[in-house]
Amino acid sequence: MTDAGAHSLARRLGALGPGVTLCLLTALAGQFLAEHYGGPALLIVLLLGFVFIPHHGERRAEPGIAFCCGALLRIGVALLGARISLGEFQNVWIQPVTVVAVTVPLVLALAIIAGRALGLPAAQSLVVGASVAICGVAAAMAVAAALPRERLEARGLISVVVSVPALGTVALLVYPALAGALGFADGQIGVLLGATIHDVGQAAASGYLISENAGHLSTLTKLLRVSLLVPLVMAVGWAFRRGDGERMPAPLFLLGFAALMMANSAGLLPAALGALIAQASFWCLLLTMAALGSRTSLRELAAQGWRPVALLVGLSLALLASAMALVAALPVIA
Repeated sequence: MTDAGAHSLARRLGALGPGVTLCLLTALAGQFLAEHYGGPALLIVLLLGFVFIPHHGERRAEPGIAFCCGALLRIGVALLGARISLGEFQNVWIQPVTVVAVTVPLVLALAIIAGRALGLPAAQSLVVGASVAICGVAAAMAVAAALPRERLEARGLISVVVSVPALGTVALLVYPALAGALGFADGQIGVLLGATIHDVGQAAASGYLISENAGHLSTLTKLLRVSLLVPLVMAVGWAFRRGDGERMPAPLFLLGFAALMMANSAGLLPAALGALIAQASFWCLLLTMAALGSRTSLRELAAQGWRPVALLVGLSLALLASAMALVAALPVIA
């Protein structure tokens, strides 16, 4: 590496330092509280991040927080593949695949219909629908990038970016308790959480709050939804006739997840290495939870127009209702 390259790398790492440090300290505090006083570490860290990390008030921290919400989240999810073996799911594929195959197109169709009824532009409705049906802010940003610039106002995307983390936080707190109260088994809860929570990290984390099996199934179901992002973005680009030749990057974290899952399924990962990767994944998710908590700003959410928020809430409830009905109707996963 040249001196210029080394200096550039050092500057980038230095820019990430304050935000990553804040998230790491929050994660350490949450893990300490979980170990000494009980309770799920991921949930404790999420709440600590919401309460104690400045909400967009410290510019120096923002690059590191964005890194934890983005790249580190994808790394953590990719590393989760080392904890999963295909043998564990050989008899349960029908439920996650069926739930995802039905609910994703249903929510996208409802987004266009309900958005039109609310007077929202079709492009904005599609962005909102993708955020609910696929994977939250990441899907909203990907679909927005596939749209011609004149089709979507900046504030239309901002309302999604601000609202989705708040809804995800509510889902993370409410959905597991609701599913448990309705008598669903751990496996059913995992599929339900993976099929309904918007953010990848939150969906994975919420499952592991229930049990190891629920965490595996929530991750699997969520990644089935995420895998539909690429064809959706391609379809959006074709439908709106984007002509500038820009292409979306491949979802590399999905490839990493699949590679580690296949390696674990084939017995290629030694137990010690698998345990180390699992710990690394857990800490990545802890830092992500701290960052996601900091991104949930109720003040900014209240300042947005009510129609996009109403569409988000309505679609989220429709997704929850349809997923619960399917999970209850399909064969039980223990």
